[in-house]
Amino acid sequence: MSRTLERLLLALLLCILSMVMLPAQTMPGSDASLLRVNGTVRDARTGEVLRGATIQQIGANRGGVTNLSGSFAVRLRRMDSVSIRVSFVGYEPRVVSFAAEADPMQLPPIGLEPSVGRQAEVIISANKRVQAVQDVPISVSIVKSDDLDQRGIVRLDEALRYVSGVSIARDQVNIRGASGFALGVGSRAMVLMDGFPLISGDNGDIKFDVMPVADIERIEVIKGAGSALYGTGALGGVISIQTKQPTETFTASARMYGGGYTGQPYSQWEYRDGYPLLGGADVRMAQKVGDLSYSISGGFRYDEGFRAFDKAVRGFGFGKLSYSISPSSALRLNLFHAEDERQNFLYWNSLDSATRAPAAQDPNERVVTSKTAVGLEYSSILSDVSSLIVRYGAFRTVFANRYINNDTRSEQSSAVAHSLDVQHTSSILSDLALTSGLSARINTVTSPIYQQTLQHIISAFSQAELSIGLGAIVTAGLRIDREETLTLEPHLELSPKFGVSWPVTPELSFRGSVGRGFRAPTVAERYANTQYGPFRVRPNPSVLAESSWSSEIGGSWRNSAVIPFELDVALFDNELFSLIEPTFDLTAPEIPIVFKNITRARILGIETTLRLALSQGLMAETGLTYMDPRDLTLGSILKYRNRILWYSRLMWSPMASVSLQFEYRYQDRVEAIDDRLSLFITDADVRVPLHIVDARIFVDASSRVRCGLIGRNLANYAYTESIGNLGPLRAILLQIEYR
Repeated sequence: MSRTLERLLLALLLCILSMVMLPAQTMPGSDASLLRVNGTVRDARTGEVLRGATIQQIGANRGGVTNLSGSFAVRLRRMDSVSIRVSFVGYEPRVVSFAAEADPMQLPPIGLEPSVGRQAEVIISANKRVQAVQDVPISVSIVKSDDLDQRGIVRLDEALRYVSGVSIARDQVNIRGASGFALGVGSRAMVLMDGFPLISGDNGDIKFDVMPVADIERIEVIKGAGSALYGTGALGGVISIQTKQPTETFTASARMYGGGYTGQPYSQWEYRDGYPLLGGADVRMAQKVGDLSYSISGGFRYDEGFRAFDKAVRGFGFGKLSYSISPSSALRLNLFHAEDERQNFLYWNSLDSATRAPAAQDPNERVVTSKTAVGLEYSSILSDVSSLIVRYGAFRTVFANRYINNDTRSEQSSAVAHSLDVQHTSSILSDLALTSGLSARINTVTSPIYQQTLQHIISAFSQAELSIGLGAIVTAGLRIDREETLTLEPHLELSPKFGVSWPVTPELSFRGSVGRGFRAPTVAERYANTQYGPFRVRPNPSVLAESSWSSEIGGSWRNSAVIPFELDVALFDNELFSLIEPTFDLTAPEIPIVFKNITRARILGIETTLRLALSQGLMAETGLTYMDPRDLTLGSILKYRNRILWYSRLMWSPMASVSLQFEYRYQDRVEAIDDRLSLFITDADVRVPLHIVDARIFVDASSRVRCGLIGRNLANYAYTESIGNLGPLRAILLQIEYR
């Protein structure tokens, strides 16, 4: 079987290389059925050119994107009357129709109006290329920069808490129940920023504190297995972050916020006099000057915590530099760095003293982390039917303990995750688009916890999208990954994907998909040999990759009559195999934790979101996810999963300069955990449903200054976010922005 997969990998590599050469050899310009069309896309109000706008022929899978000067040259199917759909993120899409009177056709400049609300269609990259949302066969949620501003978001995970079907527990992202309790290692959601992976090389976890919130344009949450395009780690879904593009006008923005936690809901939880403080600041500046553009941002966070021994201080910076080599090619450099020092609250002493750590925990211990990432991208529009992207990225994470009584520092782990991706997109036939590529991942780890470890993964993928008439698009893809760690036997994974999208009308669309996902074990899951609080963690090099089959059918309906609304409904089935879970080894005297493949599970569910424009200035949205997570190995409910996730939001602007927002989140009580945790953590079995109410009011003091009052967890509701850990209690913040 291994030899067969290796031959298949080689065949796919050769196929991808041939496809890269194919468009250059079979340019369709000589095809009499195709019409050459040229034009430019601009902002209708400012006249600024829009780079990366999508040109799509209605009724055919033909089109392209604008280059760095906002121009496009595409070949479209020849018809008596040709209609194209022009779209760009943040702008209202526009349909332009014209008669095929000449070849080539030179169109007048096409102006797009900026979007004014959530009803406007957005463009996403779930298939690793820009597409209209109704053309994607899987569920995708979009968080735009406006959402981040309106909520006063200071960390990315805060924004994800309000995405339908997503829950967060101490940096662990759970998309439709794919993740549970994993001691902070092995994320089942892939995270990328501008296409560069941001998963640590040792723990395979997400570092939310390094995300440059001030520079984020939008976040795309792709739900369901995404390994056919993104490989390991995309077992449960993908979180893709896109940063802002500089404009020709110099822009500068700043934000300051400060406040505190208002007190404990129970007197026995009081641990200090006064109120713990928290605050921070962000700054950003950006501009495009000729062929060069830059964006620089940075900030700091200070949080004394709502528990004893929970203080944290963070600082970070981000920079993006782009250079247009020619109208059709460009270089981009991304760079960021973050430093963090925090106290190490692992779990509570007991429910009665839930804001205090156990007496055995050293109060002099501090956790010091450093994260640095660099990414270099070359992009080129090879022709009107093909483009090429090459990316290299490196993500370095350093973890250390520091003791303030003697100021010594002991390095615990240093890891570097290297990534190299080559992606080619082409339209090799009039109705067929092909996205293919090669990728490599190398994780190097040096640590007394894991020793010196090397893990590498090489991959090849290809995905075809075929228009079959009536606007329907069939998607089929395949990816092969070869993973090897140290002297272990190499392991191959085959990840196919199939999907159909059918936009019946501009307001109504249906979709369906099925695909396989997998996640290779992280270095931590195989080689960790350490003491984590009361838990002794032992290595298990024999642990294998976990996998899933995700399928869904769904539909989206938009209606602007009477009460404008947008409704999306999806039925999904996640079949999980050989899940890697931390388990207690009862055969050893110390009962250590060992990561093992133990679980076969199934998660059936339904997810629905509804957005309403109730009146002028009054908007509402709600999202409900119901799941039935079953452990098929034990014949019981799957541990550490919720059945119900629900959020609602109301936004009201009584006047142009004032906006008010109310939000509510609910999660039902987690039914099952590992009862043996109570042997190590007092009251580990205590858990309740989650009821969180947030409110905000923002006032525009001038055209550039906005002030806001933010209330988080206004009811001061006490709940556990993970085993033996309270979720954040009530906090009141004052925020001032300069835009």
